[in-house]
Amino acid sequence: MRGPYSDSDFYVAPPTPPASRRPPITTVGPLGWARQNLFSSIGNTLATVVTALVVGGLLWALFAWAIRSAQWSVVFNNLRVIMAGFYNRDEIWRIQVTTAILIFLSGLSTGIWGAITRSAFVGVMVTVAFILLIPILGASIPEPPAYVLIEPERTPTNVTFLGHEGDEVSFAVEPLTSPDDASIPLGYIEQRSRTEWSTQARNAASGSLDLSAYNLALTVRLVDDADAPVSEDGEPVRIVTDATTPGGKQTVTLPETGWYALEVTRDDEANDTNAGYAWLRLDGIELFASAQDAQQDRIAEYGLPPGGDRVLFAEEDAFRFEGTRTFAEFISLQVAPFFNKLAAPAVVALVLFLNGWLIGYLGKRERPVRRTTIAAWIISPLAIYIILAGISGSRFLPYVPPANWGGLLLTLLLTIVGIVASFPLGVGLALGRRSDLPAIKWICTLFIETVRGVPLITILFMAKLIVPFFWSALVNIDLTVRMMIGVTLFSAAYVAENVRGGLQIIPRGQLEAARALGMNPMLTTTLIVLPQALRAVIPALVGQFISLFKDTSLVAVVGLFELVGIVDTIVSGQPIYRPYQREAYIFIAIIYFVISYAMSGVSYRLEASGAGSVRKVR
Repeated sequence: MRGPYSDSDFYVAPPTPPASRRPPITTVGPLGWARQNLFSSIGNTLATVVTALVVGGLLWALFAWAIRSAQWSVVFNNLRVIMAGFYNRDEIWRIQVTTAILIFLSGLSTGIWGAITRSAFVGVMVTVAFILLIPILGASIPEPPAYVLIEPERTPTNVTFLGHEGDEVSFAVEPLTSPDDASIPLGYIEQRSRTEWSTQARNAASGSLDLSAYNLALTVRLVDDADAPVSEDGEPVRIVTDATTPGGKQTVTLPETGWYALEVTRDDEANDTNAGYAWLRLDGIELFASAQDAQQDRIAEYGLPPGGDRVLFAEEDAFRFEGTRTFAEFISLQVAPFFNKLAAPAVVALVLFLNGWLIGYLGKRERPVRRTTIAAWIISPLAIYIILAGISGSRFLPYVPPANWGGLLLTLLLTIVGIVASFPLGVGLALGRRSDLPAIKWICTLFIETVRGVPLITILFMAKLIVPFFWSALVNIDLTVRMMIGVTLFSAAYVAENVRGGLQIIPRGQLEAARALGMNPMLTTTLIVLPQALRAVIPALVGQFISLFKDTSLVAVVGLFELVGIVDTIVSGQPIYRPYQREAYIFIAIIYFVISYAMSGVSYRLEASGAGSVRKVR
């Protein structure tokens, strides 16, 4: 008999789960980290704000200087010398072939044994796209006007430039400084030195120069050679400007492609009363590169330029931009020419690397592919040396003495030779120092402690001066080779100490277990001790190799022109680049940073794959 209650009367609904509650955004993520580490107290907040203001101010000042007034043409005008030193110009293709071999082998090895992370691939593709697009963007930005300083004692003046058929070129005379503020100089100037221009600007600001440029009367005539005038009706193109001349600007359409000379003379009547300074403004004139290679190419295509007693070529090194450069002009004048030189090599390098990677990835399970790759790496140093040095008496590969090697090429060669040669030598010294044979132990100890007790510069001077004094046969060895030997021996002593530290962490129980299994000392060291010891000291070894890369700059003291030495030669040996040492040394600092950071990145990848005594299990 059913009661008065049904089953539904006793049904209890399950409790409703509470709403999901996420942690406050100020306690997790970037905001949480910043709150905990940077703004955790009043003192930390003040320190963070002050540090941010100081660092931000310094970075902004550096950024503004790099865009507005820095002259990076000292870099891209001398890019070949910075990269290869005094290597024979006609044999530069050998360095390019060497680079192509290394890039292809790197891609092949990465496809077989490594992996390209998504971030690295995206970064490389973005960089290449950036290098390709910047020259196109720069070409779309019109050239800013060039200003030639007209001085009473330096007239007549001839300005020679390259013009193309249909180009519109404009000429006008402007005051020396801004009409609104006499202390602000205008645009480009003819002076080739930042120091000279600073003096000129100070004199103009102090009023010691006659600033009555509007009262200056000049005659400007455009000619296509020393005598023949250029105009549609065959008459000379003249501009006479003074304070009362309305519209002193003159525009001319060039009838053909070739050299043009702009002749500037002061009117005789004006010379008696006006001795003022002024700018001759040139619109539509493209400043051409001052590098020797570019000069030879122009002469081969257009012939010799017309000259004169007071000729000024419209080259980049003859005009300096001061004070008013915009970001668009920075892209057009500074960045685009540099990337224009890098565009083709960057594409070729990317194609070579991707082809090598694809071949390696498809054949990584094939034993012949792996063996061939290993054999190629083993014979590549000898092949590269033969390609770079050449063969005495050969017509196809003429001998290029190592004394001509320089720039980044010499820096990388010293680094690679030092790393490859010092690593096995350092491992051998470390094992010898732990040897039970007293003779081997004390010889290795004496070498390590002696080399580590003197600075590298001493080793280099010994390799140059003292060693040939004790053994005259070494005088005939090239100085570059002697420096490679000195750097290798110095680095080997430090590698030995790093490896010895790794050897000490191996538990004695593993050695006893190896003996119990019947393994001889050679197998024990090769298969058990060294793999664990070397993995444990990866950070120390890579740190030593990075230090070796930077220490190669010391060979400049003994007369070799590596990266620092060749830049010092450029800025001190050519007066035109002497005021621009900051730009040159900042550029090589960037090179050192990029390569050092790449080496540290490789170290991090090695550690992540199995640093320490036990490889990670995935």
